[in-house]
Amino acid sequence: MTVPALPRCADAARVRSDPAYATAPPAARLFLVEVPGPWGRTALTDSRLDRYASGRLADRADAADVRVLLVRRPGRHAQPPGHAPRRWALVDARPGHERVHWGKWRHEHELLEVDLFAPEVPPDPAGPQRLALVCTHGRHDVCCALRGRPVAFALVEAAPDWDVWECSHLGGDRFAANVLLLPSGELFGSLDSTSAVAAVRAYDEGRLLLDHHRGRMGRSMVEQAGLHHAAVVLGEDRREALRVLHVSGGGDVWRVHVGASGRRHVVTVAVRWSPPARLTCAAGHPDRVRRFDLVGMEDVGPL
Repeated sequence: MTVPALPRCADAARVRSDPAYATAPPAARLFLVEVPGPWGRTALTDSRLDRYASGRLADRADAADVRVLLVRRPGRHAQPPGHAPRRWALVDARPGHERVHWGKWRHEHELLEVDLFAPEVPPDPAGPQRLALVCTHGRHDVCCALRGRPVAFALVEAAPDWDVWECSHLGGDRFAANVLLLPSGELFGSLDSTSAVAAVRAYDEGRLLLDHHRGRMGRSMVEQAGLHHAAVVLGEDRREALRVLHVSGGGDVWRVHVGASGRRHVVTVAVRWSPPARLTCAAGHPDRVRRFDLVGMEDVGPL
C-alpha cells in the first residue's frame, strides 16, 4: 500500500491559519557570515567551515548572546575558487542602536577575532545599512528553499535599495517564506514574491504589513503580541506609532501597557497552547506552540 505524502509544513500552517504574530526570535544582535555553497542542517557547524573554528565561534556567540546566521547571495551557490575574501557583518537591532558593521575574512580564524562582546556595534557608514535576509535553508526545512528562493529573486529585482541575501535558519519554518529586515529586526512570514515586495515597500513608506508581520527581533513574545493586538484594534500600521510602556502579570495572563498617539492602552493577552501539529517538514511527531490570544484592550487615559 502506498503511504500518502504528508503536506509540507508551510502548506499545513496556512490551512490551519496558524497565527504568525509574536514569533520573532529573541536575539537582538546578529553575526552574519558569508558562506557560499551548500549548508548542512545545523549550518554553522555543518557547512564548509573548519569544524574547530566553527565550534569555537558557536561557543563565543552563545556566550555573547549573539545569533550567528550564514548568508550567501541569491542564485547559484558554487564555492568561489581560491580564498577570495568574503563578508561578515555584526548587526545590532536594539531600538536606538540599529546599525550594521562590516568586515572581510579569508580564513576561519579571522572570524574568531571579531569582538562579539563589544557593548556597541561600531558605526560603518561605508557598508550597506539596509539588509533583507530571506531564509532559504533547505537542508533545515525544504519549505524554506522552495518558498524562499523565489522571494529572494523577487526582492533583488524589485527592491534595489536593499542589500538582499539568502540566510540560514531564522525559525518558524512553517511561515516560509520568511524575510528579516535589518538593522531594525522586523520579521515577516508566510510570504510569496508579491507579498514580500509589498512588505518591503510598505516598510519603506514607514508602515508594517500586519497580516505578515511576525514581530521585531529582541522583543519578548508577550511584548510582540501586545503590540500586534493593539495595532490591529487601533488600525495602526505605522512602524513607530506604538511602544511598550510596561508589562505586568504572568503565567497564563499578561497585560501589556502600550502607548499610542498620546494615549495609554492596556492589552490583556492569554497564553494558550495550540493543538498538536507537525510544525516542520522534518518533525517526527506533532508538537504544540504557545499562542497569545487577545482577551481585551482598554484605553486608560492620556500618557
